[in-house]
Amino acid sequence: MMRYLLTAITSFSVLVGFLGIHVSVSNVRVTRFAYQKNSPARVLNNSNWVATDALGRSLPNQSETGLSRANKYVGLFYFLWHGEYNQKLYDITKILKQNPTKPTYGPIGAFHWWGEPEAGYYRADDPWLIRRNLSMLTNAGVDVLFMDVTNRDTYLNTLKKLCAISNEMRKQGQPTPYICFVTNYKTKETVSDLYFNFYADKQYSDLWFRWEGKPLILGKQQEIDDLAQRGFFTWRYSWQFTDAKSQPSHWQWLDNTPQNFGWIKNPSVPEEIPVAVASHPVFGVGKSNANSREGKLNQYATSLVTSEGRHFAEQWKRALTIDPAIVFVTGWNEWIAQRYVADTNDKNQVFKSFIDHKLRHGETFFQDLYNEEFNRDIEPMRGGYTDNYYYQLVANIRRFKGMTIPITATPAVTIVIDGKFDEWQGVKPVFTDPQGDTYHRNWLRFDNKSRLINRTGRNDIVESRITYDKEFVYVFAKTVKPISTPTDKNWMLLFIDVDRSKKTGWEGYDLVINRLISKNNKTSVHRWLKGKWQSVSVATYRVAGNRLELSIPSHIVGLRLAPSFDFHWADNVQKWNAVTEFFLNGDSAPDRRFNYRFSAK
Repeated sequence: MMRYLLTAITSFSVLVGFLGIHVSVSNVRVTRFAYQKNSPARVLNNSNWVATDALGRSLPNQSETGLSRANKYVGLFYFLWHGEYNQKLYDITKILKQNPTKPTYGPIGAFHWWGEPEAGYYRADDPWLIRRNLSMLTNAGVDVLFMDVTNRDTYLNTLKKLCAISNEMRKQGQPTPYICFVTNYKTKETVSDLYFNFYADKQYSDLWFRWEGKPLILGKQQEIDDLAQRGFFTWRYSWQFTDAKSQPSHWQWLDNTPQNFGWIKNPSVPEEIPVAVASHPVFGVGKSNANSREGKLNQYATSLVTSEGRHFAEQWKRALTIDPAIVFVTGWNEWIAQRYVADTNDKNQVFKSFIDHKLRHGETFFQDLYNEEFNRDIEPMRGGYTDNYYYQLVANIRRFKGMTIPITATPAVTIVIDGKFDEWQGVKPVFTDPQGDTYHRNWLRFDNKSRLINRTGRNDIVESRITYDKEFVYVFAKTVKPISTPTDKNWMLLFIDVDRSKKTGWEGYDLVINRLISKNNKTSVHRWLKGKWQSVSVATYRVAGNRLELSIPSHIVGLRLAPSFDFHWADNVQKWNAVTEFFLNGDSAPDRRFNYRFSAK
């Protein structure tokens, strides 16, 4: 189906030909382009991925979420500004730790990190970082990234690098999120910049988030006097605490609980609702805030429940009740904010308080974020609550969107461990992991004074299968390139959670295979006993090219005729008994805390 857009030519603002075929008729231009109502929503088909976070909270399974629901979208506020402004590095959390009563902040106006990301103090144009973020968000089921260009800067170089990597990942099979923009300050200039310098480039058109047949943009449509630019986009207005209840076409990115939803024609039909991790330190609404009450704060302005995400949970509960078409989550990776100093003599000063007290003259404050409690980021942090908010996001996306039914395991098959792999054909389910996890890192840090380097990626595991008979459990793995030599350090480690319980074993894992490789295609089976890994048996393995198969005695695994267990691959971890190795080094399949769940029942 084709759609026509009629636009008057009033200036040289229409970039000829970048959407398709243009036909000029006197003062009128007809733009003809392929019609697509909305970009397709992501379908969650990783229902055989399970996980339990650091607090012991397990992800809902498909029987809890129900079947996949059509036309349900999740968008996420995403930032591109790290490394664009001042280069000196200031970390508020570390500054407070040194002296909480008289902190030595950086200069007024300088950007400060609220804490250290798990991936280090990065530049947003770091290819390793971009790939990692896109992979995590794809695994979570995020449909669209709402790029923050609210301060007029469009960060085009970083944006285009992200899009190029996203296109590459899509070619490798990952349905990475679409791209949309949130504008505010100088909307006219910002939109024009994007129109000519981003949307004009066809190589990114598959990434445009389309709504009602056109690329969606969030901003002040009334400021756009160029009719071609107006007509090119579907428009919604987006800001915090707006009158979404009374005014149509408002997509807030932040609102107090219970949040108002955005609507178009009928105010009783919700189109969008915001869900935020927290609000602002200048409003005293942090991650522990629930029922309009902030958690009890210590001298560092954090609470005992900061890691639990109570505000996030409260806002998600509201969103799941309203059940709109799209949930706008704030946010992923803001991380930095400028230092301000209160001037109580200035009648125009907007903010009067900070955290839990009235601002004093000359006192430092930060508007949008401050520390572990007062920030709106989901991206994992180093230490602290680690990736709790990421798995809270994953859990609620599953509840909102539903999931496909897990593929049933095929009947038991006896496998001959000979390196030929013939018997594996037809064995299901096929457990997959996205390609590209072993990409090496070597990029400048935020302050350009050192480099962030990680060359631990080795075997990129993309496929696994499980089957069994009365005597053995059989395991298959496939990598992108030929598997490295078995004598390599920490080679193709297979962790098994026999009882599917995080409360037993190391991080829930009762067994690990391949800790010690022997001669004659034999390898070790270790069990977690009395706080350490102890050898309990031997397994048989074979490697040929990019494929590996092995057999584990069933009685060691503790399984009967219909086994059911969770498993996880980890290659080239740098140290033992540190779950953070699954987050940063080598390759894990599936990623991070996720496990594959095999069930023959």
